[in-house]
Amino acid sequence: MAAPQSASFNELFREHYPRVLRHAHSLCGHPDDAQDIAQEVFIGVMKNLSGFRGDSDIATWIYRITTRVAGRHLARRSRLADPPPGGEPALANGAEETVLRDELARGLQQLSLPQRTIVSLICIEGLSHQTVADVLGIPIGTVWSRLHAARTKLAAAVMG
Repeated sequence: MAAPQSASFNELFREHYPRVLRHAHSLCGHPDDAQDIAQEVFIGVMKNLSGFRGDSDIATWIYRITTRVAGRHLARRSRLADPPPGGEPALANGAEETVLRDELARGLQQLSLPQRTIVSLICIEGLSHQTVADVLGIPIGTVWSRLHAARTKLAAAVMG
């Protein structure tokens, strides 16, 4: 399904930016990097929107772009040997929810990029397993196995 003719870039941006930013943050672990990734994603969307063939839903296409841009960003950061920036500090009030969120964020960063991507798309973004398979261009069985491995590793990281 092609992008609707009436859908302007601004409408796409408003609708998809929060999801792109959230997915990018899940993959890279730092809000500043996530904003850089989101900006690069929407530059790519703007440049290539006229070439969108409609073989998939536009959201699937945008998630695919986000995943690729985040992967390139992380590879670039790794090549430059910069240590990953630290996450946001926990709030001083020590709220249980904040502590759990911080532990989960640290646990996510311990996953491989393919595992982190699966967790982000399914558990955070709420996409179906089939949609994730379409976004990543992998068989649905691979989605299930990566999700299982990621959940196992994430539980071990959070539990101790």
